[in-house]
Amino acid sequence: MGTLIPTMLALGAFGFLAHEVARRVLEDELGRRLGLAAAGAAGMILPEQMGALAAEEGESLTLENVRRKLAIARERFDVRRVLLVSVKPDTLDLVARVDTEARIPPGAVAYELGADRLEVARAAAGHPAASPLFFGHDQLPYKRGYGAIRGDSAVLGFAVVEANADYLIPLAAFRRRLWLAGTTALAAVVGITILMARRVAQPVVRLAGAAERIGRGNLDSPVPIETNDEVGLLAEAIDQMRVALKARDERMQMMLAGIAHEVRNPLGGLELYAGLLREALRDYPERLDEVRRIEREVHYLKRVVAEFLDYARRPPPELAPVEIRGLLNEVKELVSDSPVRVEVEVEGEAGLCVRADAGQLRRALLNLARNAVTAVQRIHAEGDDGGLVRLGARREGQRVRVEIEDNGAGVAPELREKIFTPFFTTREKGTGLGLAFVREIVADHGGDIRIEPRPGGGARFFFDLELPSPTEQVS
Repeated sequence: MGTLIPTMLALGAFGFLAHEVARRVLEDELGRRLGLAAAGAAGMILPEQMGALAAEEGESLTLENVRRKLAIARERFDVRRVLLVSVKPDTLDLVARVDTEARIPPGAVAYELGADRLEVARAAAGHPAASPLFFGHDQLPYKRGYGAIRGDSAVLGFAVVEANADYLIPLAAFRRRLWLAGTTALAAVVGITILMARRVAQPVVRLAGAAERIGRGNLDSPVPIETNDEVGLLAEAIDQMRVALKARDERMQMMLAGIAHEVRNPLGGLELYAGLLREALRDYPERLDEVRRIEREVHYLKRVVAEFLDYARRPPPELAPVEIRGLLNEVKELVSDSPVRVEVEVEGEAGLCVRADAGQLRRALLNLARNAVTAVQRIHAEGDDGGLVRLGARREGQRVRVEIEDNGAGVAPELREKIFTPFFTTREKGTGLGLAFVREIVADHGGDIRIEPRPGGGARFFFDLELPSPTEQVS
């Protein structure tokens, strides 16, 4: 559709240019014809006749002869009017002598010719000239041509021919044809654009959707190849990439399963022997602290392996209607048993549902809530009642905004994108997979998690979820 406006402008410019060129060519041709007609009429008048008309008053044989010649010139040159004027020596005014239309009486100044002084001067220099287009009292367009009548040493007068600019009639028809042709061409361009948009744009949009699904990790749905052109070639290349990514993902999952098996077995043995060691050292309480350290590190390693496998092998979400406030209350119960007093609040409309995978969404919310509690604990000492974490959900149009905010230390601006990167962490001990896991879950639900500073200090994480369709039932 981006070519439609330039095409319209090009068609409009072409029509305007064609009309102006035609108008100027026809106007110049009429001016040339009138200039030659005026020169021909001037050649029919003898200098002696011009001098006699300027000296005589009233009817005379010379006047009658000149009238007859001008009438012949009018018929011969097919013009509306022929006017014979002389130059008044003292004022250089043009004085009418003969007018075939009898509009100006003999001896009167032809004031209507005063606007054509440049054309008169050009004719006096020996070059037939024509006036610009003008409109008469009948609101019709006219044009005049001037031809000089010369004596022995000076210009005695001018023959002026006036004709209707009837070329404007076919020009108007030409303009109507241009409008019709332009409208037809524009309609054809719009039709072709719509067809091209349906043929090219829609497959490209569907191809972009397929690429987005691949980016979210959905490698099972094949990319449809709808055309045999460049778009089809691109679709085929993307599908080949999907197949290669799926194969690599399957190999990675097999490798991770092997790593998990190889790591979990020794960890289980270490945990067992740590328990036996604790029993063996029961009579040596000063050595039990070392055993507890071993057990703590083993437990940490088991959690790292579990988180790593959960991130790498997370299944696609099974979307169904979920009551969001109830889910937030479950998360509140799981994070409320903190050694540092932290108040956890839940806000949300009762009965408000979202379309989500309940298990995966619970894990994402729990991860965010635990991070919020940890952020509060960092700045609020034990016994301080100032720690606050708020879990909320509200409807915004056709989606539901989910928010988790705290009044902790907040997140530095330069870290707000890095914290969602796998294996990036600011903690001394952490896998850096928690928020990356959350981002993947939210993306699979069609959302995008964002972070912003909370007014008064702290951080606010938020994302949007879809509402269930009217036909879906809450599970």
